[in-house]
Amino acid sequence: MDNKEKEFLEYYKVQSELSDPGKFVYLYDDLPDDIPSIVKIVQNTIIHFFWTTTDKTYGISLKDIEATGRDPNKEHNQRRIEEKLSTFVSIKDTTLTEHRDPIDRVVGNCRDFALLLTSILRHKGIPARERSGVSRYFYPPPKDFHEDHFITEYWNENENRWIMVDSQIDEIQRSVLKLTMDTYDIPDDQFLGAGKSWLKLREGIIKPEQIGVGQYTGESYTRYKLIQDLASLNKVEVMAWESWGFCASKDELADEGYELLDQLARDIANSRDSDAFFKLKKLFENDERFRVPENYKHNTSTFKY
Repeated sequence: MDNKEKEFLEYYKVQSELSDPGKFVYLYDDLPDDIPSIVKIVQNTIIHFFWTTTDKTYGISLKDIEATGRDPNKEHNQRRIEEKLSTFVSIKDTTLTEHRDPIDRVVGNCRDFALLLTSILRHKGIPARERSGVSRYFYPPPKDFHEDHFITEYWNENENRWIMVDSQIDEIQRSVLKLTMDTYDIPDDQFLGAGKSWLKLREGIIKPEQIGVGQYTGESYTRYKLIQDLASLNKVEVMAWESWGFCASKDELADEGYELLDQLARDIANSRDSDAFFKLKKLFENDERFRVPENYKHNTSTFKY
C-alpha cells in the first residue's frame, strides 16, 4: 500500500463534525467489533420515521411517540450524531447495548442509520463513510424502482475491499420486503451511488420514472443526489433533503454543464480509487460550484402524520 492509499484510508478513520459523538463518546465504550452486532446496536438506537407512520410494523406509530411528550419531527431533523445520542440518553439513560422497546428509540431515517454506523466504525479506527444513492431492493423487478437511500461503506482490511452495509434493514423490514440478500455485504448492483445512477439515467438504462422518492424523480432528483454523494465522500454527511450549488439547479446546464456532471459522476462512481478520491476532495474544497456555500444553513423538513 503506497502513501496515497494510506492517506485515503486514514481520512475515513477520523470523525467528521456530523459523525462525532462528542460528549457521548462514552456510549461507544466496549461495543462489539463484528458488523452484525454493531448493526443491531444501531437498530436498537434509531427507529425509522417512515416505517412508523402507522402501528402496522413496530406496534407503535409516530403519534404514540408524540403522546410521550416528544416531537418526532424535531428528532427526525437532528443533523449531528451527538444530537441523536443526546436524545437517546434523555429518553432513557442506558447503554447502547441494553435492549430498547421501539418507542424508546430516536426517530430518524436511512441517513441516520448510515451515519451512526459510520460514526461507531470510525471510533474503532475502521475507515467508513456514508453514501447517498438509490436502492433497488425496496422495489425489485418487475417494478424495478430505484428508491432514494443512504448506506454505509467501510474498508475491510482482511479482504482488502470496500463493503456496503445497510444498517436500517432489521428482521421486521426484511420480512416485509421479502429480502434474501446479505445486507451486511450489499452487491454493487443493488445499491447505486449517485455517480452510477446519474450515468445509468443518462445512458437510458434507468428511465426517469424509475428513480427518485415520492414526487421527486428523474434527472432533477438524480442531479441533486450528485452533490449529496460528493459531500458525503468529503465527510459532510448531508440530510436526505439537502443540496446546493451547481447540482441543485438546471439553470447552468448547457452542454459543458452536462459534460462536467458526467465527469463528476464518473469520478464518484470510481471513488474507491484513491486518485478519484483526491480529485473529488480537491473539487469539493476549491470549486465554488460544488463546495458548501459560506453561511450555509441546512434545510429542515416537516412531515404530517
